Amino acid sequence: MSPTALDRVKAGQVGLAAPDHALRVAVAAVVPDAADWSTLSGWRLVEAASLALGEADESLSYLLIACIQHGIPAERDIVEFTRRWRLEGLAKPLQELRRSRRALVGGGVRVESGTVVDITDTGRSRFTTGIQRVARETLTRWADEHDIVPVSWTATGDHLLDSKPAEIARAILDPKLRSRVARVSGDVVIPFGGRLVLPEISVARARTDHLRVIARFARVRSVAIGYDCIPVTTAETSGPGMPGAFSKYLAALAEFSAVVPISSASTIEYSGWKSMLIGAGLAGPEVREIALPSEASEVSDEVIATISSQLSLDGSTVVLAVGSHEPRKNHLNLLLAAELNWRQGREFTLAMVGGNAWGDSEFQKFVKELRRKGRSIKLLSGVDDSVVWSLYRIARFSVFCSVNEGFGLPVVESLASGTPVLTSDFGSMRELGEGFGGVLADPHDARAMAASIGDLLTDDSLILRLKAEAHGLERPTWGDYATALWETVER
Repeated sequence: MSPTALDRVKAGQVGLAAPDHALRVAVAAVVPDAADWSTLSGWRLVEAASLALGEADESLSYLLIACIQHGIPAERDIVEFTRRWRLEGLAKPLQELRRSRRALVGGGVRVESGTVVDITDTGRSRFTTGIQRVARETLTRWADEHDIVPVSWTATGDHLLDSKPAEIARAILDPKLRSRVARVSGDVVIPFGGRLVLPEISVARARTDHLRVIARFARVRSVAIGYDCIPVTTAETSGPGMPGAFSKYLAALAEFSAVVPISSASTIEYSGWKSMLIGAGLAGPEVREIALPSEASEVSDEVIATISSQLSLDGSTVVLAVGSHEPRKNHLNLLLAAELNWRQGREFTLAMVGGNAWGDSEFQKFVKELRRKGRSIKLLSGVDDSVVWSLYRIARFSVFCSVNEGFGLPVVESLASGTPVLTSDFGSMRELGEGFGGVLADPHDARAMAASIGDLLTDDSLILRLKAEAHGLERPTWGDYATALWETVER
């Protein structure tokens, strides 16, 4: 069969019976000559596949079931199929598998041996902070330099498809690069023999279970960015169901090749978790720290002036807070600390950039009460990056006093913009801020936060000193981070 015909077989564009085509695609992924079995079908094809694939192997069971059923199989099905293969030979269980396959999803099935990048949440999120920023900055640079295959799970988490153009548009920041990674096949994607990258976290049960299966059985090098273990270490700050869902996510990561923490604080967490896996007889992934960068995006004076005018901030003293309103971000204490300063007659606008989150009803209620008193509070969600970076430069200082954080990206973003930051006096936030333009406070003590905010509002010499300190911050770029992460993926 010519190379063009082979490509057509792999793409599912030839007129084969569906089970035969799926089986042919699966076997061709490990036995290239199988693409030339154009005259084989039915039982003859099953017998040929049985001879070609040889001894029972769990990874091949995964591949066969996934292709014929058009989806990632459950671990128990892989184990049972392999058991029968060893006892009965491959032909009988394979024939039964062909006859029992369920309803199909997608236009066909494709075995993908390239670098598969799961962008499910990033491609559907409007938020521009935290995990989404890390994923987008990294993937944009990869799209420019490497061959990647963006994929997304269906809403039920049962099938992996090529990401839609709208999802890619949210994940890849540069419009000129989106066409380089976009695919429109509609096929169900079966990762096998390549690389799997998870630049976000997974807490949807079906998706997490299937990622674990891929990492364990698909002969892939699987790499995940490790943000933090907060849903386990401080479960009381997490949303309902999150600690359990996160524990399932950690079970999936236990099968990964490598986890890449984003700070020394998160490295301590993931290293401690890995050490516990010994009790379950698991080696766990390599834990290799690659700290996030401290790069500020450039925005022109004209853009800054336009955004300041659009937000009615001209002439205002702005205090900026970037982050979602979930309880862990400690925004209730920030509002209280701000109110204590407003009561002392200090005039400023508190600008808060971040999406709504679980458990924010008390926060929203407090904002309404303060606004009724005439307090200047602006809540912004889903805004363009240019707005965020303009606000960093407009603000006199920023506040990021989270009660637990794997890194604290708003800390380094503020300092990289030359804007002092008030942050928490422990963990990664202290590590990032102390001596580099940060003021430290106990996030659990609203009065201590209020005192520091008061100093930053009234002491110009303090602001100047902190700005000078911020210039001493090491400034690795997103390009540096993306390169280091890709090297880990390729290892």
